Amino acid sequence: MPIWMWLVAGGALLVAEMLTVDLLFASLAFSAFMAAGVQSLGFNMAVQGFTFGVAAVISLFILRPIALKNLKKTTPDFATNVDAWVGAAAFTISEVTDRSGQIKLNGEIWSARSESEIIPEGSKVRVVAIEGATAVVNQKG
Repeated sequence: MPIWMWLVAGGALLVAEMLTVDLLFASLAFSAFMAAGVQSLGFNMAVQGFTFGVAAVISLFILRPIALKNLKKTTPDFATNVDAWVGAAAFTISEVTDRSGQIKLNGEIWSARSESEIIPEGSKVRVVAIEGATAVVNQKG
């Protein structure tokens, strides 16, 4: 197989990897580039195919798990969606009891309830949990 075919295949696999970010296609792209290297040394198609297969097995079953483990170690965990609001400051726009109330959180009006106490209107509160569409708050001290 001509070297340009291996390079195109490797490039296409890298593009697929950018869409999935699972290191599966990157492993196969590595294998295609290894086969291109073997082809550039003048070896025939059988050796190129063998190199691709061996490189794929090594990269998929040995290198990929190590890379995924290190990737997960360096990727910071951070809250998203409603979990990001836990710990955020808000202001009550009505009295908040352990059953009902409303707060203004990041410019949006949320239904709220307090953990236990009655919190007067206009108080600064902290979100301690989100339960469905209701923010559970306590008064900041």
